Amino acid sequence: MNPALPLALLETVSPLNLAGKRILITGGSRGIGAAAVRLLANLGAQVAFTYREQGEAAESLVRSLRQGGREVLALRSDQRSGEDAGTAVGGLEEAWGGLDAFVGNAGVWLPTPAEAPDLQLLDEVLATNLRGVLLWNSAVIPALKRSGGGSIVLLSSTAGQRGESGYGVYAAAKGAIISLVKSLAPELGPSGIRVNAVAPGWVDTDLSAPALRGDEASRQHVEASFPLGRIPEADDIAGPIAFLLSEWAASITGEILNVNGGTVLCG
Repeated sequence: MNPALPLALLETVSPLNLAGKRILITGGSRGIGAAAVRLLANLGAQVAFTYREQGEAAESLVRSLRQGGREVLALRSDQRSGEDAGTAVGGLEEAWGGLDAFVGNAGVWLPTPAEAPDLQLLDEVLATNLRGVLLWNSAVIPALKRSGGGSIVLLSSTAGQRGESGYGVYAAAKGAIISLVKSLAPELGPSGIRVNAVAPGWVDTDLSAPALRGDEASRQHVEASFPLGRIPEADDIAGPIAFLLSEWAASITGEILNVNGGTVLCG
C-alpha cells in the first residue's frame, strides 16, 4: 500500500469531496433518495434524480438546494421503463457532457404472502425492484464507459439477506440485487466501473410509515431489535452511499455495505 495515499486523500477530500461528479439517482423525491440527493449535492456533485408521482416534493427539493447554489435536476421518469431510462441518461449526457455515477434507489415495498399473492402487487415489485434496476443499468453503464469509468451503488435490503415474512417477492428481488452486484463488479471492473450495494434494514421513512408511525407498540417492538437502540433515518443511509461513490472507496467493488443498526450481522 502506498503510505502517501491517506495523506493525499486528506489533502484533496475534505472529508468527502464530490465536486465535479455527475450523479444520477432514481427515486430521489423523498426518503433515502432525497437524503442522498441533499448530501451529494452539498458535497459538490451535480445531481439529477428521478421521480414518478411526487412532483411537489421533487420541486421543493430542487428549489431548496438551488437556493444554496447547488446544481440539481428533477426528472419525471418511470423506474419500470427502459425508454425513460434511455431518455434520462441521454439528456444528462447532453446537458452535462457525461455521467460519473448512478444510485439505483427507486423501489416499492408491497406484501406478497405465499399462499395468496396479489399478482398485480407481485408484478409491481418485480418490475420496479428488479427489472427496473436492470433497465436503468443498461442505460447507465454505456454512459459511464463513455466517461471513462465511474461508480454504481444499488440499494438492497436486509430482506435480501435473511428474507421477510409476507414480503417474499420483495426479499427475492433485493436478494437478486446482491447477486447482481457480485456479477457486475468483475464484469465492469476492467472498464473502470465499481459496483456496490447498500443494504438497509428498517429505516424511518414514508415507505415504512404504515408499520412504524401508526402503531406505537409496533414501533417499540422494532426498536427493541436494534442493538444501537434506535431505528435509522434516511440520512444514516445517505452517508454510506456517498462514501461508496467517493475516492475513499476507490478499491471497493462487489461489496454489500450493511447499514442496519446491528440487526443483521452478515459474515
